Amino acid sequence: MARPAHRLTMAALALAVSGVTVALPMAPVHAESLTAARTATATPSAVRGLAAAAAPQRTAAPRPGDDSRAQHRLVGAWTTATDRISAALGGQTIRMVVRASVGGTGMRLRLSNLFGAAPVTFADVHVGVQAYGAEIIAGTNRPVTFRKRTSVKVPPGQAVWSDPIPGRVAGGSALVVSLHLPGTVRGVTGHERAYSTTYLSEPGDFAAEEGGEGFTYTSTQWYFLDRIAVEAGATTIGSVVAFGDSITDGTGQAVDANRRWTDYLRQRLARQSQSRRLGVLNAGIAGNRLLHSNVGPSGVSRFYRDALSQPGVRTVVIYEGINDISRGEYTSIKPLVYGYKRLVQAAHARKVKVLVATLTPFYGFGTWTPEREELRQRLNTWIRTSKMFDGVLDFDRAVRDPDFPEQLAVPYDSGDHLHLSDAGRLALADAVNLRML
Repeated sequence: MARPAHRLTMAALALAVSGVTVALPMAPVHAESLTAARTATATPSAVRGLAAAAAPQRTAAPRPGDDSRAQHRLVGAWTTATDRISAALGGQTIRMVVRASVGGTGMRLRLSNLFGAAPVTFADVHVGVQAYGAEIIAGTNRPVTFRKRTSVKVPPGQAVWSDPIPGRVAGGSALVVSLHLPGTVRGVTGHERAYSTTYLSEPGDFAAEEGGEGFTYTSTQWYFLDRIAVEAGATTIGSVVAFGDSITDGTGQAVDANRRWTDYLRQRLARQSQSRRLGVLNAGIAGNRLLHSNVGPSGVSRFYRDALSQPGVRTVVIYEGINDISRGEYTSIKPLVYGYKRLVQAAHARKVKVLVATLTPFYGFGTWTPEREELRQRLNTWIRTSKMFDGVLDFDRAVRDPDFPEQLAVPYDSGDHLHLSDAGRLALADAVNLRML
C-alpha cells in the first residue's frame, strides 16, 4: 500500500501563479542498459543534447490525436497511468527518474492533478540527465517553463504540458525530473508501483541542484509526472501503448531494474532499422481490472485517457482481464467480451490499431479455481478466433508449461504463479511480432 513519502512542512496549499492547461508533450535524456540494477552512465550524445541546447522555439500544441502534420512529429516517449495515491507531500522537492523510449527534440513533460481535490502549485521544475541516484550530470539540468513561466498552478482534475525544452534527447535516456512543491498536497495524483527510486528532499527548493545531497528520503512511487513526449524526426512513426495490469506494470522485477516487458520490447525495437522507430508507453496499473474500478479506474473507463489520448499513438496492446477472472464471480466470458469490444471500437474510431494478448496462466495462485481456469481458456479461445482485432499476441503460449498448460513454465514464474520472472517478461517481449506494431 502507499505510504506518506516523507515528513512534511504544513504550509498553505493555495499558492499564487496562474497556469493554463496546454494540450501536449515532452521528451528527455540518457541511454541505459536494461541489465543494470540501478542507473547507467549517460551517453555523450544525451549529455550534449541538454548541456548545449539552443533557445526554446515557440511550438503550437495540437491536441493528442489531432491528424495535423505537426501532430505526427509529437510522439510519446514515456508515460505512467495514474490514480489517487496515499501520500502527503509539500514544502520540499521531488526528484524522479524515468526513461525515454525514443529520442527527439523539443521535449515536453506533463504534470497531472487529475485525482486531486485542490489546486497544486509547482514553483520550480527542472529536467536533467541522471549520473547516479539523485545526482545529475553537470551541465544537463535545465529549467522547465509553462507558457514561459517557471511556476504553474494546476487545478484539480486537470493536467498541464510544459513548453518545449531545448536540446535533443537520445532514446533510452534516464531523465531526472525535479519538482518543487512549496505547499502541502494530500491526495496526490501519481503511480503506486513505479519500481523506480524517487528521491525526496528536506524542506526547500533543490530542483536546480545537480548534486543529490539535499535528497534524504526515498519512495518507490511517481508523483504528478505522467507523460513525456518529443518532437521526433521522420524515422519515428509513432508510439505503441501497453495497456494492462500488474504484469505490464512490472510486478516481480527489482526496483530500478527496468525489466518490464515493455522495457525489453523497447530494446528489441531499438535494434531494428533506424528508419522505423516506435515509442513504447507503459500504461499498466497493478491490480487493475477491465470492467470494475478496483485499483485505479477500470480499464474501460481509463482507456481513452491512458491509451488513446497519448501523443502519436499508433498501436495499443491490450493485455488485461486476468484480475477480472481471478477475483470476479463471472460464469460467462460475455461481460469481458463486451469490455474488449468497447475498447476496440473506441480505438478504431480514432484510427488506432489494436492488438490483444491472450491471458497467461495462474494455476497455483491463491485465487485459482477450475472454474476460473475454464473462463481463461474460453476467453483465450475467443481472442484467438474472433478476428475482431488487428492482431493477436499469444502471450499464453509464450510462457505456459507445455506439459501442463494451466500453469506458467517454471523459468518464467516469479514464484507466486501469476507474475512473471525477468525471463518471463523477456519472453513476452520476444513474443511480439514487430511487424504488427
